[in-house]
Amino acid sequence: CVSCHTVPGGAAFAGGQYLPTPFGSLSVPNITPDRETGIGEWSDDDFYRALHEGVGRHGEYLYPAFPFPWYTRLTRTDVLAIKAYLFSQPAVHAPRLPLKLSFPANQRSTLAAWRALFFKPEEFSPDPKQSAQVNRGAYLVTGLGHCGECHNHHNIVGASRWSGALEGGPIEGWYAPNLTSDTHEGIGS
Repeated sequence: CVSCHTVPGGAAFAGGQYLPTPFGSLSVPNITPDRETGIGEWSDDDFYRALHEGVGRHGEYLYPAFPFPWYTRLTRTDVLAIKAYLFSQPAVHAPRLPLKLSFPANQRSTLAAWRALFFKPEEFSPDPKQSAQVNRGAYLVTGLGHCGECHNHHNIVGASRWSGALEGGPIEGWYAPNLTSDTHEGIGS
């Protein structure tokens, strides 16, 4: 959470920076337990819904720069453990910066179409053909670690392409390397 929700040199989890997207800059919110500007008023259900469904406390669709398409795989137990940790941190009063997104991306209602095409809420299901260790790794990679957020290819509207998963590619001016078991281009050797 720190990499997006903390300004370098700033208070942990207090937001206050912009995340560049192809559609403009998305301000990153405060996720400290501040009751006015953070998540201090959020219930367990509110927090779970944000991570599992990509829906904010007031019913608004969240932008998929927040990796809820990955976090949807997390168990409720793990989601609430994350919430408990965040609520154990100091509350910081830090209002969210305004969004700097171009039209139509600045209209949250347009996210309904993105969600219909590219998002399906679902918790991780272990593959019964795999070991417990492989399933745990899959849970971490495809959920909490959200490795494919950088290491998968993305389409023009920012959705991760599930074909070619973890094969690497350009993202925000840098190259995310291939993480597959390929012995030539990946990490197989």
